[in-house]
Amino acid sequence: MQFKPNFDLLCDFEKVEKAKDFACNSAFVAVFKRGNKTLVYMGDIHGQNISFDMVDMCFSADFGLRPGVLLVEFENSGRKLDSTFNRNTLTYAAAVAAKRGIPVVFADLSESQMLDVINSGFPNNQINDEDLHKVLRAGPTGTNVYQKMCEYLNRFGRNRFMLENIATALNNYDTVFAIFGTGHYEEQRLVLEDMMGKPEYITRIKNMRDDFSDVKIEPVTIFDFKKGE
Repeated sequence: MQFKPNFDLLCDFEKVEKAKDFACNSAFVAVFKRGNKTLVYMGDIHGQNISFDMVDMCFSADFGLRPGVLLVEFENSGRKLDSTFNRNTLTYAAAVAAKRGIPVVFADLSESQMLDVINSGFPNNQINDEDLHKVLRAGPTGTNVYQKMCEYLNRFGRNRFMLENIATALNNYDTVFAIFGTGHYEEQRLVLEDMMGKPEYITRIKNMRDDFSDVKIEPVTIFDFKKGE
């Protein structure tokens, strides 16, 4: 079985919110199983205590699943992380994985790749690095040009890249952990269900915080956006 995402099933975040088809105000873990493949997808609300605790839960012995790889919402720019781990859930998750010898994949587009996606979709409104930060801060809902660009970037860039990484990881590992923002999950959910079936959700856990502030993370690459493979 080879996993391949159907991008036609991607949803715009604004439409998901309006339909109330899936909406969660807290971090959660969705556990997908199909055959001998398991995807543990954590919907992260960056920096919340429950998000840190859910990271620890997913990597704990009691959880009963050891991932072959962790995919995390960091730019696929080849950089190395060596910073504080107290406030950023994504960095914390990468550190936990690295400490356990689990490879970490930075599974989001780099800023230059994001610019390429936006400028290809808005040929009459070319933007630069400074404008990109305005786009990311604007969010994918609303009617101004930055919000429209953010929606376009998610649909035709970021979510596709994340899903390509998830599919490729599943094709190479039996157990895959992924941590992306809850908004990305809501946009990707139907694609994930098409590949893996409906998941079981975990929303409440006990406090399990640990210290991984001394861990250095060496990212690896699964899906090469430039090569498309």
